[in-house]
Amino acid sequence: MKTALRQATINSALTASALVLATLSNVAVADPVTQWGYSTDSTFSNPTWDGPAGIGGQQTATQYELSWGYSAGNFQTDTRNANTNRSALTIGNAVTGTTTGGGPATGTVNTTIGGTPNPLLGQIGTGISITHWNNPISSSYGTLTGARITDTLTLNPLLPSYYTTSVSAPTLQFNFLFQETANAGAYGAGGFGNAGSGYCADGSIGGNCADLFGFSNTLTLNNAFSYIDSGADGILGNADDFNRTYYASVFVLDESNQAFPLSQLTSKECQALGLGTSCYGFRTAEAAHTTAKFAFAITTEPFSVPEPGSLALLGTALLGLGSLRRRKS
Repeated sequence: MKTALRQATINSALTASALVLATLSNVAVADPVTQWGYSTDSTFSNPTWDGPAGIGGQQTATQYELSWGYSAGNFQTDTRNANTNRSALTIGNAVTGTTTGGGPATGTVNTTIGGTPNPLLGQIGTGISITHWNNPISSSYGTLTGARITDTLTLNPLLPSYYTTSVSAPTLQFNFLFQETANAGAYGAGGFGNAGSGYCADGSIGGNCADLFGFSNTLTLNNAFSYIDSGADGILGNADDFNRTYYASVFVLDESNQAFPLSQLTSKECQALGLGTSCYGFRTAEAAHTTAKFAFAITTEPFSVPEPGSLALLGTALLGLGSLRRRKS
């Protein structure tokens, strides 16, 4: 009798332990949001210029366009005449393929459950684009010297279907500087910091000086935000609900949806941009347009990427983005 009672007590204890472990296990594997609908938009604000528009010139500043140069010019067309040309930075929509006019980019993106986002699994969402329309501009026209870009992302959970409340991911906001120099080279032998002309910022011979965009610090990712999780029972509003942390990361892609060619600029180029002696950035060609697409991923765990050139990332708070482009005088 005592043996049977002892065995029953052991069995009851094991059963209770199993229930506790099962409950803990269920909480641990509660379903996160696996798919989101999204809307993302970017706008320009706070532009600054190096002077007035100039005779016959015009400076345009809207939420989706910053342009300067000849008032009757078209920044999408290079006239091969610096007096009648116009240059611009524009915000477009990478989902629809437009490079001007801005407007929210919308779509769906799947959550990356651990690991690294995989575009083949729908884990990279496409957002807005920024295009640099780089045409030779006469030095008689006042040009852009800086502005601010603010990017917003709103997420609407789609799966599992019992999640219904939308959430705003961290707002991305960064300032940039913009400078123009002569195509032939505005520096002396040795580049930036040396008096004279005929040399580019990096010390190379002028005549084809690179146009530069540079970031002031190492680029960041994993911008955390929280969303209420239903817990093990899949029913919101019960005692097992908890806040799950997700991470939003923004990628920069080129027009072929490959990693945008960010690299470490030379110390002279960074100094010319006013970004110290170390910065990451990219170079753009004269009389051409260069488009960078913003894409993003939502992950349940922080992740890392090896080099900015492999998967370029924009961070959140007030990145100093500088740009240096050349002008024909």
